[in-house]
Amino acid sequence: MSELAVLGTIAKVADAVKLTRPAVSQQLAILEQETGVVLFERSGRGVRLTLAGQNLVARASKVLAMVDEIESDLASAKGAVSGEVRISAFGSVATTFIPAVIEELVGEYPSLDLRFEELEPGESLKAAASRQIDLALVDDSISAEALSSMLYFRPVYEDHFAVVMSARHPFAGRSSITVPELSGERWAINRNAQTYKAQIVNVCHDAGFTPNVVASCRNMAATLAMVRTGYVITVLPALALRGASLDTAFSVVPVSPYMSRRIFVAMAQGTFRRPAIAAVLRALDGVVARYSLGQASAY
Repeated sequence: MSELAVLGTIAKVADAVKLTRPAVSQQLAILEQETGVVLFERSGRGVRLTLAGQNLVARASKVLAMVDEIESDLASAKGAVSGEVRISAFGSVATTFIPAVIEELVGEYPSLDLRFEELEPGESLKAAASRQIDLALVDDSISAEALSSMLYFRPVYEDHFAVVMSARHPFAGRSSITVPELSGERWAINRNAQTYKAQIVNVCHDAGFTPNVVASCRNMAATLAMVRTGYVITVLPALALRGASLDTAFSVVPVSPYMSRRIFVAMAQGTFRRPAIAAVLRALDGVVARYSLGQASAY
């Protein structure tokens, strides 16, 4: 039921719990028979929980959290950092923090079995809530309120936005650039990141203009390739610009007023005390701290 509340379809639940769709449907039917109430109903192509179903999931979440805490306490008593930890993160975190975390953990804990999957924040949250992932790195581009009873959120990093332009651009090398100064520029935008795109457009509207988007790209690499030509500029989170900041073809300049996104790690309630999970969180803290020091010296 908890997986169904998060994932919304029996097919997705079946994939998550490694069962066939008929087997999941049968289990749900048995649960309804045992409780004697209607717990879910069809809604379009998905399934929607009834009020009774929502109440059952809310109570079950508390029970699962208690089970997680008990398992964490037992694992802590053993003390060994071992076993499987499944991690997910979106692109810019996957190319910066995660490789360093894995490298550090592999050297220190050879019995730790790390699994990684690149997922967008919305997918990561659902995977963590349905217990397909142990640690999900997400940002604040999506609302997590509906899953707050199932997940524990821990802040990781605040990432600022920067203007990216050709090193030949008249603004290149400046200490900062204000949003109104970009009103006459041609823009490249990564249209697949809809929340980020909306944030940029809203900031421009607040400054009194609509960005002149002449390059609509599907990914970060294409966006930066367009910027390299000198024909367009873009605004991106600094965490995604590690390569560009080291490339002499680009100039990366902080944008003013300050724009940022917050990055969190989400996990099932009660699991952060497990030695393996705690070890990953410690490694993540160390990697982020070192990265932050490097960023501070870069600007």
